[in-house]
Amino acid sequence: MKRIPRYLGVGSIILAGMVAAGCAPKSHADKVAKLRGHYSARLNGFLLEEEPVITEVPELEAVEIIDEGVVDGVEPGEPVAEMAAIELREKVRLDVLIQHRSDEKLPGVTVDISMVDSAEREKGHWRVWFDTSELAEATVTQFTHVLEEVGYEEGDGFFVEVRHPIPVEERGDYREFSQAP
Repeated sequence: MKRIPRYLGVGSIILAGMVAAGCAPKSHADKVAKLRGHYSARLNGFLLEEEPVITEVPELEAVEIIDEGVVDGVEPGEPVAEMAAIELREKVRLDVLIQHRSDEKLPGVTVDISMVDSAEREKGHWRVWFDTSELAEATVTQFTHVLEEVGYEEGDGFFVEVRHPIPVEERGDYREFSQAP
């Protein structure tokens, strides 16, 4: 029987320990970074919604029509109230599909949302945290998020993604990195 030199046996054990330690995440942030790599997001669609802005109407004074003839059914000289302009508030409702491929999950994940114009130049960027604590492995789940006052124009589009990796200097912008383990 051939003997293995003792230093090779001990060295193998040390090397195996170093490899095992090198594979395991070293901190909470490292673990989150690794788990984020198992998440994906894609846009299922979006809907532009416009709703009237309800504001307090100031007291209006009556004015006289001084033109000759009938205007909108009002005879000359009849008092009429000034009309207030109606403003519309724009909202974009996004349907985002999120999935993860791991038996370990995060309580939530931050999704990057970009709005681009028809030439695909970025017009806006948001980071939105979604609660994924109930998201089962490999199950695609739809989440809805509403963006307000985005300045949408015909031809604009939206993109979503779970960025990976996140540079260390940007991790403070992603809620899952700041949550306690």
